[in-house]
Amino acid sequence: MEDFTEEMLAERQHALDVDKWLASEAAGYDLCGSFTFCARCDKTETHPCARAEARFAAEEEKETALFEEAQEELEANEDIGADESETAEEPAEEVSEEVAAADAGALPEGYEWVTRYRRSFKSRLIQNEKMQDFYTEIRNALSELAGLRSRVSQACENFRFHGDRIARLSIGGKTLTLYLALDPDAYEDTKYRYEDVSERKTYEETPMKIRVTSKRMVKYAKELIADLAAKHGVPVVGHIPMDYHAPYEDDAALIKKGLIKPYNVLVKKKKK
Repeated sequence: MEDFTEEMLAERQHALDVDKWLASEAAGYDLCGSFTFCARCDKTETHPCARAEARFAAEEEKETALFEEAQEELEANEDIGADESETAEEPAEEVSEEVAAADAGALPEGYEWVTRYRRSFKSRLIQNEKMQDFYTEIRNALSELAGLRSRVSQACENFRFHGDRIARLSIGGKTLTLYLALDPDAYEDTKYRYEDVSERKTYEETPMKIRVTSKRMVKYAKELIADLAAKHGVPVVGHIPMDYHAPYEDDAALIKKGLIKPYNVLVKKKKK
């Protein structure tokens, strides 16, 4: 904030006022309070919007630094998540009989190469319209939380507030799964259906697992997101709903885009 003079703040305030007015006219209602930086606004100050935007930018820079410092650990966790997701879809008998391709010199007798596909979070969404319905609802609910940053990896989408991961979306098989930084024990004997995954290192930060399989579960997920905001002191500022639906694409198109990655494994031949 020290880098900004009163003149600079006044100029930026004027520009923001014009932007807000034009956006409000287009939307048909007053959008004041709906911008990402509005949660940092103090109306008692001069040039409140400009100062709020400056605070928000400073927080963004700090969070970016935290992300970079934790990048290696984050990627390691996400790789674990991807492996677990793939394993869950493969028959148990085949998994136990796989031989790591890298360790196989010659083709052992009774074994054969097969191609499997590591499907990314995005690819699973693209190929499931019903899941896109649920994702759009949940994603918009999370977008109402000011200062929440999202990052999509191959395995999932992480949401962080001031550097702390407080929510995660992933897809296991054909089910959208929401993980929240809430205490599962606090919701015992309630209407909410969830799983406590706190014992798994990957989900230590987000131990409450909710499978989003119906409109009712979407409703419950939104209620829990509201609890999440209250627990972590995240301002809820509203959000103009976005449509996150995408047209269907087949495996070939998604492989070309790098969203599906084929890989070969050596497995024991099935008995005929």
